[in-house]
Amino acid sequence: DADFERKLRSVQDCGRLPGHHFYEHFNYGSNYRLSEWQGAVLRVQLTRLDEQTKLRDTNARYLNEHLAKINGITPQIQDMRATRNGHYLYIFHYDSAAFSGASPARFIEALAAEGIPNQATYPPLHALEVFHGGGYRQRLAPEQNEDNNALRHGPFVNSVRALEESICLPQYTLLGDEDDMNEIVAAVQKIQQNAAELA
Repeated sequence: DADFERKLRSVQDCGRLPGHHFYEHFNYGSNYRLSEWQGAVLRVQLTRLDEQTKLRDTNARYLNEHLAKINGITPQIQDMRATRNGHYLYIFHYDSAAFSGASPARFIEALAAEGIPNQATYPPLHALEVFHGGGYRQRLAPEQNEDNNALRHGPFVNSVRALEESICLPQYTLLGDEDDMNEIVAAVQKIQQNAAELA
């Protein structure tokens, strides 16, 4: 039965459905995608984790220092109590006013054109379909499941703003050397210098 298979695959794949954006969740699910073969490869790769985590953290700190000098770019703040960050994503805030009004989407395109992999951040959780359906609501405590609960109807302006103004670099961009980090900084500077062409 094709519908049953689609539902099972959705549960296996974090509630996602085929043909949709990777971070759209429609059903309550989990990440059951790892195969035995992938587990065997991962086990060996985990021996490199500490070294790669240190490198990503070092490079992120370098980017924080240098990108913070560019008007309109604000790196994500790390709590002073944190000794290091694994950086699944390197995130910074983008202020379009400092880039001649160029939208975040245009900035993302321009950064990609400069050879720097990047993306917008994930959509706000309150906007995901999975949290509006009855299936998820059944898992909530009674007071959270009430129709008038503010968590179900709030404007969530900061979440929306984070979506609209955050730029993410994937973790593997932080596995390079200092020259690679300088290329990222130079690409952002170049975009700012030519931002009027993007607006």
